[in-house]
Amino acid sequence: MENRYPLFETGRILKKEALEVIRDYPKDLLSILYEGYTNGVIRGLRISSDHENRSLIIGKGLVKLKGEVYQISKEIRVTYTHTEQREYLRLKCSGESVDKDWKVTKIKAFLSTEEESTDDEILLCDFLLKSGFVLRDSYLDFADMRSEYDTIHLMNADYAGYEEKTFNIEVLKIYAKEYLNTKKCEDIDRTFCYTVLNSVEGISRAVIENYIAVKEGRVHGTNLSNKQIYTGLLDILSTAKDPDGHKATGFGPRKILVD
Repeated sequence: MENRYPLFETGRILKKEALEVIRDYPKDLLSILYEGYTNGVIRGLRISSDHENRSLIIGKGLVKLKGEVYQISKEIRVTYTHTEQREYLRLKCSGESVDKDWKVTKIKAFLSTEEESTDDEILLCDFLLKSGFVLRDSYLDFADMRSEYDTIHLMNADYAGYEEKTFNIEVLKIYAKEYLNTKKCEDIDRTFCYTVLNSVEGISRAVIENYIAVKEGRVHGTNLSNKQIYTGLLDILSTAKDPDGHKATGFGPRKILVD
């Protein structure tokens, strides 16, 4: 086994093999780092809303599609309208082209009313926008993230994890910050919250499921859907904030957009 690193010295002839090493290194490194990961968002790709231009903005980041890791090196914008239907923002590979100098993989962002994704697509967010309202990308608290209308829902996103998909780390961070401010924060909560806040990529789904199980008085975690994970965390947080047992509604104030 050899590990070759090209040396570019004055007077030396530039060799094709040296350029191939430079070309292949970033792709090979990403492939090694995320071998065994599922398709989905690896890091970044934060979703925001441009109210003035009626568009969703997908930030820079890393994503795995069809088993390959891709860099999203610039923002992607997708125009939205008031359809009065739930819409789903997705990414997919839309084809490849090869010429004498480049192999180009096209990555497409698009909105659809189809609830289920195909094998070559990943879900980034969903929303239901009513006429006359703006699409919110900020939240009053963790409970507010599930407001039905005019709110970008992040909890259903396909987030890449080792061997199985995991849960959106940005949603978990909002939970962790809020929970650390409650009076019922125990050692297990602090360990979980610190782990979340110290992560830039998703954490193991098993860790999340077992945390919820322990807080609910169960020994082992079970296979939970993204919706069940969010609901479980919301119930834990609601109990910590209100020992009397009143549950958060998750319905925040609506904002009217006047043209």
